[in-house]
Amino acid sequence: MYQQRPSQFIEPPIKKIHYRSGNHLFLSFFWKNPLLISGAMLLTILNSLLTLLPAIIIGRSLDILEDEGFGSEFVQFASIILLVALLNYVVSFTSNYAFAFTAIAYERDIRQEYFDVIQGHSLTFHNENNSSKLLSLGMNEIQMMRTGIMPSLRMIFQSFFSVILVIYFMSRVVEFDLVLFTIFGFVLYFVFAYRYAKKIGPIRTKLSESLGELTEQSQEIFRGIDVVRSLSAQDREVNRFSSTSTHYANLAKTEGRLSAFYYPGLILLILTAIVFSVTISDVSNDVYSRGQMIEVIGMLLTLQFINFTMPMSLLNIRAALTNSGRVWEKMNWYDPQEESIIGTNGDINWKGDLCFENVSFSYGDNYGTSLRNIDVKIKANSKVALIGGPGSGKSTFLKLVLQLYHPQDGKIFIDGNDFSTIPDQVIRNHVSMVEQEVFLFSGTIKENIAFAKIDPTQEEIVSAAKAAQAFEFIEKMPDGLDTVIGERGITLSGGQRQRIAIARAFLANP
Repeated sequence: MYQQRPSQFIEPPIKKIHYRSGNHLFLSFFWKNPLLISGAMLLTILNSLLTLLPAIIIGRSLDILEDEGFGSEFVQFASIILLVALLNYVVSFTSNYAFAFTAIAYERDIRQEYFDVIQGHSLTFHNENNSSKLLSLGMNEIQMMRTGIMPSLRMIFQSFFSVILVIYFMSRVVEFDLVLFTIFGFVLYFVFAYRYAKKIGPIRTKLSESLGELTEQSQEIFRGIDVVRSLSAQDREVNRFSSTSTHYANLAKTEGRLSAFYYPGLILLILTAIVFSVTISDVSNDVYSRGQMIEVIGMLLTLQFINFTMPMSLLNIRAALTNSGRVWEKMNWYDPQEESIIGTNGDINWKGDLCFENVSFSYGDNYGTSLRNIDVKIKANSKVALIGGPGSGKSTFLKLVLQLYHPQDGKIFIDGNDFSTIPDQVIRNHVSMVEQEVFLFSGTIKENIAFAKIDPTQEEIVSAAKAAQAFEFIEKMPDGLDTVIGERGITLSGGQRQRIAIARAFLANP
């Protein structure tokens, strides 16, 4: 009745992209689009230069005004300041746009890689990791990684380039000992800024973990809202959520206090004050002109923007590195059950005998043995019932047939072919399972049934629904097969959900 996918059909394996560490994952931003990033960096250097030029021009203009009065050369310098400001606006916009474009593309790529890799992990991984926390990692924390790049990393780069340019221009105006003192001041500033960033790390780790717990708890409450209401547990859940939310807020306040009390900023203020005092003294002794003093002080005052941007930039970068480490740990999780993607791909008689030979299986070290030394031979064309109490291994038996898990000991054969030599996707093209607890996707009834097959026809979907005895109640729905059933099929009864799941299995034609 249905067109079965041939045994040679193998879906392409999910590509697992490995990074050496969380830092490597974060820094992969630079080689994902190197040409555009190089251009953005050059524009950032130019932006730093254009930001300093007005202070330099004003200093030299004052010398001209003092020597020659209000003449044509002074007017030219004033006009140049206006042109530099306009050019700086254009360069700043272009630089910001280039960084933002590449950062958003980076966020999109990392999130796609994360989704691909997490989806490729075996069910062992998903048994050990809460789906809400995985969702928080994939959405919130990858977004924070992008924030660590734009605007934070760009701000750090601009600050660094500005400091280099200030030192260069100062060396052309003042004596070497004052330049050396300024260099020492900036080195001290960046050392203390690094120590400040290290203090943020542990708090950021706790904040990320708390955010995951908050997401997990809220998702559980919303998903189990019918249970919460039926047991009149609203107040208890509100209090539980409030406790977790308050803990997250307190951690955020601690992080905020660190950002507010940015003590390295005092170094830059003290450095500016000392240089100002020295140059004032040197002007009175005719070592420098007034214009040169204004030029030097103007450049140092221009750098005061660092005190406003650096705290948040360091906080965001530290958060990005922490989050990238957490994302990397999930992406590079050691999977004891690697998916079989190569092996026998010839003609297999899927209607042959199914054999379990001395099969044993456990879900992990913290769990007991679910199946032990199972020897079963199910003859072709048989209908078999597995009978047993809760926890006796009935569902586990079926999951091993689907290769959702691999047995720790023993072998499974179909028509004499070892399952371990058959790609998992090929096995799942020929085996379907309808469980007692049915999962339906948000969407229409038609989309849920069609999930089992690539581009099924309308006739195939209708035939599968009729075979599952579901078409009769589907026809009575407001929009028939196009009726939206809500999250997890919440608008359907338990029996209706079961029949749609059976129709989905029929469409797969296992």
